[in-house]
Amino acid sequence: MRVTANKLAKAYGFLWALRELNLELTPGECVALLGPNGAGKTTLLKLLAGLIPPTSGQIRLDGEDFSRGAAALRARVGLLEPAGHLYENLTVRENLAFFTRLYDRNSAAPAIDAALAHVGLGRRAGDYVANLSSGMKCRLSIAKWLLLQPELLLLDEPYGVLDGSGVDLLEDFLRDQCAKGSIVVMASHHVSRVLGLCERAVILSQGRLTFNETKRQPWPSFDQAFSEFLPHGGA
Repeated sequence: MRVTANKLAKAYGFLWALRELNLELTPGECVALLGPNGAGKTTLLKLLAGLIPPTSGQIRLDGEDFSRGAAALRARVGLLEPAGHLYENLTVRENLAFFTRLYDRNSAAPAIDAALAHVGLGRRAGDYVANLSSGMKCRLSIAKWLLLQPELLLLDEPYGVLDGSGVDLLEDFLRDQCAKGSIVVMASHHVSRVLGLCERAVILSQGRLTFNETKRQPWPSFDQAFSEFLPHGGA
């Protein structure tokens, strides 16, 4: 999948959260999305996920207008939030069975059980999601996308609720997805960690794209951009 954002903008009333953003994402990329609070990171992720419409501009997936795309196009995109998009009145296994049927993926019990075992939730399969900790819900979200295999995977602050083994699980999963050709875009306050994982850094400030470079290029301007827009080392 190739993703292209052209003059993308989003306003909430008189407040512009994102302004005239141009961005291209190519298969196999792992991108760190950085910027201070209020820079527009979450808005950009929601736009790329198709959860909100742009005020102006356009997102194209493989040349197709995402805002007019069919359900099959949207099924190629996933958003991983620490505890979001899960049904708390269903069990762990029922959540995965529901989402795999919804996305027309393999919902066979062995595949679901294997995914749960992989994320360390095999013994919690019959528990209601409402009874899980935030870290376990994040692990369940990883299992969900492990089954669904999105071509564009978006992550919004996933590290905060994970313990050490959970972080290792997440990063191994993301490396594997990129190796398979998926695009990963991750917003996080853990700047040093995401820069160690990702090959490309994008910085937003006041809704504008201010930095966009890869490790294959020299990053002489990164320290300056980083210190100007992230003076305390947070995103």
